[in-house]
Amino acid sequence: MMSAVFRFHLHVGIRLALRIFVPVVSIFFALYYLLRPELFNSLMAQILDGGFLLSGITATFFCVNIAGFASRRICLGLSGWIRHLPIGGKVHRRMAGLAIFIAQIPALMILAGLTVVAQKLYQVSIAPFMVGLPLVGLSCGLCVLPVERKLYARPLAILASLGFSSNDWALLAGGILLLIAADGISGPIVQKKKHTPFHKPLRGMLLMATVNWRALRLRPLVLYILTLPFLGAAQLFIANNEPAPLLAEKMIRFGGALGLILFCSLSANILASRRPPWPWIRSLPWLAKSRIVWDSLFIGLHALPIIVLVGVMNLKSMFPIALSLPLLSVHSAYSIRQASESVMGPSGKVLLLGTLGSILLCLLPWSSVCFLVLTPVILSLATKAEKHQKVSRWLEIHHLAAGDSLSWSE
Repeated sequence: MMSAVFRFHLHVGIRLALRIFVPVVSIFFALYYLLRPELFNSLMAQILDGGFLLSGITATFFCVNIAGFASRRICLGLSGWIRHLPIGGKVHRRMAGLAIFIAQIPALMILAGLTVVAQKLYQVSIAPFMVGLPLVGLSCGLCVLPVERKLYARPLAILASLGFSSNDWALLAGGILLLIAADGISGPIVQKKKHTPFHKPLRGMLLMATVNWRALRLRPLVLYILTLPFLGAAQLFIANNEPAPLLAEKMIRFGGALGLILFCSLSANILASRRPPWPWIRSLPWLAKSRIVWDSLFIGLHALPIIVLVGVMNLKSMFPIALSLPLLSVHSAYSIRQASESVMGPSGKVLLLGTLGSILLCLLPWSSVCFLVLTPVILSLATKAEKHQKVSRWLEIHHLAAGDSLSWSE
């Protein structure tokens, strides 16, 4: 039984590690080469030489955030069928901590790689830090678990993590004692759902926003990264060619518009696949227009950081793009309602029409006013498409017939 539970949590941790690996490593390498490798290498050397607080706080803060992301997903399954197994609560907690530790492996690999590079370039001592790095993952995993005596266990786990990442042998030994004490005092995992008096009314008012957020989760962070090359290309063109101010404004406006179009089109594609328009929502006392407005606001608010970034680059280029955002967000919500009828999917029309609009916006910035005037027209078309959704349409789930006992195939 113990080996089966161990393999189960091992597989859970590996799946989470693979899920965390791509965004964490992508963001790290983007920042590593954007801010220059020399900055990261010298900063890591200063952290290792700066005393136990500097190195401990840096490593602990980085790992605790990754562990918190993994803990929310691992603890969801601990209140179901797995509690009926003939295993104690402490064993369940230790296995969950092991799964959280495995999910932190991408972050620990990044810290280990930076440490090795800093040691080769600046000849700093790294042996205590490298030995304590796996123990940092274990202590951070214990810190984020919802255990019975978390008021006592979490401070001990944080202090243990600081000792493990202190780059000092004496503090490393003290961290081991603190981790043992935290493990013994923490107790089993408890699942408590807290409902405040304001929770239910707020959740009812913002139901659409809650559903949309559960569909997207942290995917907008990946979309932000995908939009950066457009603004980066515009900035590189300006830095290498030193064009006239008018031409520089056009390039920033064009790059910002293309980045905004890509973000809205991919957001519409994710919403159409993970949260398609469904018939049940019609039973709620909301107008079809309000559902379009909610989707448009959701996409538009997530796109605001791109507009702010354009404003940092050039303030004059920001205003035409900001005036174009209402039309683009409403058209994205409109494309979600046409996803089942369009060959290009929800993102195809947004990309096609948006690219043409970005060229027009680049050449004629006053055309953004026309885009703003056209927004009510697209809103009425989107409302009409929402009203004409086929409530009784059959959405077939495509799967392999092999192994299905109810299938007619052999």
